[in-house]
Amino acid sequence: MRQLIFISLLVFAARCSPNSSEKSSAADLAGFDPDKDYFEAKVEPEYATHYSVSYHGHYKVVRTTAELSSWESNGTETRGDVMVLVQQGTPVPSLEGDLANASVISIPVERVAINVENGESFVSELGEFDKVVAVGGAISFSDTVRNRVLNKDLGQIGYSWHQPANLEVLLERKADLFFMNIGNLDFADVLDKSRSLGLQTASVFEWAEADYLGRAEWIKYYALFFNAEAKANEIFDAVEKRVNFLKGITADLRNKPTMLWGYYAGKDRWIAHTNSIPAQYMRDAGVINVLQDFNRPIRNGGERVSSEMLLAEANNADHWMIGDIHSSPLPGEVFMNEFSSWRNGQLYHNMKRIKPEANAFDWYARAVVRPDFVLADLIKLIHPELLASHELYFMDHFDKSMKLPLEVYDKLYN
Repeated sequence: MRQLIFISLLVFAARCSPNSSEKSSAADLAGFDPDKDYFEAKVEPEYATHYSVSYHGHYKVVRTTAELSSWESNGTETRGDVMVLVQQGTPVPSLEGDLANASVISIPVERVAINVENGESFVSELGEFDKVVAVGGAISFSDTVRNRVLNKDLGQIGYSWHQPANLEVLLERKADLFFMNIGNLDFADVLDKSRSLGLQTASVFEWAEADYLGRAEWIKYYALFFNAEAKANEIFDAVEKRVNFLKGITADLRNKPTMLWGYYAGKDRWIAHTNSIPAQYMRDAGVINVLQDFNRPIRNGGERVSSEMLLAEANNADHWMIGDIHSSPLPGEVFMNEFSSWRNGQLYHNMKRIKPEANAFDWYARAVVRPDFVLADLIKLIHPELLASHELYFMDHFDKSMKLPLEVYDKLYN
C-alpha cells in the first residue's frame, strides 16, 4: 500500500512540479533589467578544485566534478554536473552549447534538504539553517536539530554514505533544493531521478577535495544558492587568515617533534595517515609525521599498516593521535609499551565533540567547515606555549582508560 502511495506521489509531482526551464510570464519579468548585475557579491574558489562558478548578470553557471567509485564493484567513473542558477524574476538564459543539458535552479532557495552532516554545518555557518526542511537523519551533533528530526519537524532522507536519498520524503517536505552529497557511484543515479520529478538538485562533492582548505571552501558553493556570497567570503577569509597565522608560528620551529596519527583496526592492522588531510594538519602544526609520504596517492581515510610495520617505523614517535571513533580495543600493554609516546603519555584523540548516545560526531560536521579550529587544537596539544589562550575544541589528551570502540546507536540512522 505504501509503495502504491509513493508511486502516486511521484506521478503527481512529475505532472505538477513547475519546470524551472520554462519561460516566466510577462508579469513575472516586468521588473527585469538586462543591464543590471544581480549579484553584487561574488565568490571565486581558490583551493577547491571540484566546483567552479561564473557570473552572467542575472544567472550563475556552476560546474561540479568528481571521480566516483562503486562500493559494489571496483569500477570508477568521473561524473560532472552543470547547473544554471537563475535569479527569481529574471528569464532563463538560452541553454545552448555546453549548457544544453544543464539543470536550471531558481534562486535564492527557501526550502532545502541536506543528506550529509557537514552540509548542515555549512548551511548553519551561513545563517540559513531556518530554510532546512529535511536532513540525512537523527545523528546531528546539535541537540536542537536531532530533536526536531525525532519529533518529525524535519524529514529524514537518509545519509549519503549509507543509502540513496528517500525521494518520497523530499516530495512530502516540498523541498525546492536538495543538496545531494554523492560519495558513491552506486547512488549517483538518484541525482537524475530527483530532477526527473521536478526536484531542484545540486550535486555536492566536498569530500573529493585533497586539501583541508579546499573542503572548507565549499561554504562558498552552498552560498551560491542562497545569494549569500558576502557571508561566505567573510567566513572563509577568517578561516584562511587564521590558518595562515597558525602555519606561520610553527614554520620556523627548530627540532620539530615527531608524530604518528593512526588508530587500531583490529587483527594486527592499523589505519595510519601518510598522505591525507590529517597528514597536512601534522605538517602545518610543526611536527614531523614519521609515516609521511606525500608522493603516495591521497587517502583521507588513511592507509592500512600492520602492527609489525608500525612498530618498526613509529615506535620512537614523540606524539600519537591514537583516539578515533572507529578504533577497535587497543592491543595489550606489552605491545603498546613498545611505543615511547604510549609510555610517556603523549597521546591524543579527536573525539572531544561527540555524543555516542546519539551516534553524533562533530568531527565529520563542523570540523570540515572550521579547519582553523582543528589546526589550533593540534598546535595547542603539541606546542602549548605557542597558543596559551586557545581552548581545545575538537581534540584533547587521550586517557589510557578511555573505552574504544565507543558505543553507537545505529537505530538513529534512517
